[in-house]
Amino acid sequence: MVHFVVFLTALFVAMVLVAVLMRLAPRLGFVDLPDGRKIHRAAVPRIGGIGMIIGAVVSALAWIDLSRNSEIFLYGVGVIAAFGLWDDRVDLDYRIKFAGQLLAIAVVVGFGGVAVERLPGFENGEVPWLVSYPLTVFFLLGTTNATNLADGLDGLAAGLSLLSLACIAFLADLAEGDELVFINLAIIGATLGFLRYNTHPAMVFMGDTGSQFLGFSLGVLALMLTEHVNTAVAPGLALPILGLPIIDALMVIGQRIAEGRSPFKADRNHFHHKLLALGFDQYEAVLTIYAIQSLFVTSAYLLRYESHWLIAALYLGLSAMIVLSYPLARSFDWRLHGGMRSGSTSPVTGFLKSVRDRARLDETPNRVLSLLITGFLIMGAVAAKELTPDISYFVAASLAIWLVFRLFGPAAVKWIERFVIYASVILVIYSIELSGITERHSWHAGLKYFFMILAAVTAVGMRFAGSYYFSLTPSDFLVIFILLAAANLAVFDEVNYAKLAIQSAVVFYSVEFVLRRRSAASLTISIGAMAAFVIVGVKAL
Repeated sequence: MVHFVVFLTALFVAMVLVAVLMRLAPRLGFVDLPDGRKIHRAAVPRIGGIGMIIGAVVSALAWIDLSRNSEIFLYGVGVIAAFGLWDDRVDLDYRIKFAGQLLAIAVVVGFGGVAVERLPGFENGEVPWLVSYPLTVFFLLGTTNATNLADGLDGLAAGLSLLSLACIAFLADLAEGDELVFINLAIIGATLGFLRYNTHPAMVFMGDTGSQFLGFSLGVLALMLTEHVNTAVAPGLALPILGLPIIDALMVIGQRIAEGRSPFKADRNHFHHKLLALGFDQYEAVLTIYAIQSLFVTSAYLLRYESHWLIAALYLGLSAMIVLSYPLARSFDWRLHGGMRSGSTSPVTGFLKSVRDRARLDETPNRVLSLLITGFLIMGAVAAKELTPDISYFVAASLAIWLVFRLFGPAAVKWIERFVIYASVILVIYSIELSGITERHSWHAGLKYFFMILAAVTAVGMRFAGSYYFSLTPSDFLVIFILLAAANLAVFDEVNYAKLAIQSAVVFYSVEFVLRRRSAASLTISIGAMAAFVIVGVKAL
């Protein structure tokens, strides 16, 4: 359950914060303007990275019992965030940017004990610090900037990082490294919360704040995995875990140096640019790069206990294929859609659009959620036991207030109605827990998967709902207020209030998604909540 709580907290905090920051970005000066090197053609907020960082850090501090090394890692993240925000605001000179990265690396290496401690050839002794520390700094600088350089298409850097983070979490779990698993889940949740707005066409960019955060985190967490948590794996496993961004960065920097240009001057020679030049559209380029990264992380997982040399040979072989693919395609004058007219929709993009249209992903989740929530509230109210009479008084008073406002204050009805729905959710979830129903195995498994399904359907609905959903309204503050109030009720001392608060948050956001559509589905939830409210009140008597 802790895994789910850590992930979900980061997801929701990041999702709400990014939505708020998007609206503030023009006023604060965090806007990415188009130019000849960039793919987008309109100004886009580039402030999503700070929402990701806050989401991950809040979740980590709230739910994880952090060791000193993990606390130091968060300090390093703070340094990266500060310099990243500065860079996103004023476009720093690369030397100042490097200074910030070196300072963050110095924090985790000097105080957090993060260092390369195992290398081929040093199996029988420690790696000298004159080798270990410079190599660690070089590695972390490389990962930080590699992810930063990979951030060139909508959803690209975030998706690549998710695959690597998931691989680190799986490998840490094999060695029962719970703390490392939780930290990875916090960053995964925050990244997914940001990705809701960053898939093509992106409504917000992560900026250098987000890309450097992800690259720095991947490097540090990969070293924590191989050097401390799961030392049975080969130390070189960090390379295939991080995968394509490392190769892309080396390829681009090498080409710039070979052509006599500054290695720090941006251009259009990244791997994703080359795919676009070969006729791939954005969807196809991103999916292709995801597939290549999946191959890297899968090989890392499968070869986790193999020799250094086998892992190095596989990594170099895949790298060579990637490096040679573009010049070979150009030499044969190959293009993905050689016969397609300019401006036409590619087969992949057309297929994705048709799937969205047929599945009606902007409407179907609305109906599914209304049925799931209504069924849960009524069934939960019927099954609940061990209810105190105080609940019936609360139900009666709430319904009386709703009825009075219904008759004499129609302008406030929707807010009172929301209060009744939210109160119904809290009462049903609390009553189920207090009744001991969740201790039965079938109920426990069913409720666990119910909340996961509810969160997944809500995420799909929000992704395809359009920009209207997270235009900040008083409903967001109402949800947050009720969640905080529910988590601090004294009566919750008898049960796991943190778990109940998170479960309530899932249902609240699902309810909000449906109610904002103002359709027949919202009426279904209102009726179901009223019925559950009455059932709980009567049973409490």
